[in-house]
Amino acid sequence: RFKILIEANAFPSDDYAVQSQIRYHGYDVKDSLIEMKPRENEDTIRTEDIEAMIEKEGDSIALIWFAGVNYYTGHAFNFEKIVKAGHRKGCIVGFDLAHATGNLELKLHDWNVDFAVWCNYKYMSGGPGTSAGLYINKKHFAMDPGLTGWFGNTKSTQFQLKHQYEHSNDADGWLT
Repeated sequence: RFKILIEANAFPSDDYAVQSQIRYHGYDVKDSLIEMKPRENEDTIRTEDIEAMIEKEGDSIALIWFAGVNYYTGHAFNFEKIVKAGHRKGCIVGFDLAHATGNLELKLHDWNVDFAVWCNYKYMSGGPGTSAGLYINKKHFAMDPGLTGWFGNTKSTQFQLKHQYEHSNDADGWLT
């Protein structure tokens, strides 16, 4: 699996992140990035079109990455249906919730979302420099995130200052 499915006209930082991830793994963006666009003469992407794309391309999709709310149109995506369609094909499904946090009722655990990230300075009124958020589904806690660091180490041994990383088998394990 080497493709990433994203909405066209995503927030630019989402494009930067997925394109850099594609290049980092040695793939070409033009072959690996699938951008969902609305139908002709429409402004938003229909859920059934996302589901159809996942059904068609899902066997080669590693990651489905959508905003919770598209910053440009204000369209809120159907998390639950996107996650179910992605999981049926074995895809990881994540969301950028920068424009959804504080705007929508979010049920990430109930929807079985794999992961999500968000800022709190927009609709949570935190202001510049406020903390951000990361959600990791507990089914991924034991998975090695690839990049490890101080805060991902098991808390009970963290200050023993060992030079051997001990992965924390909870959400902390994803912190660097």
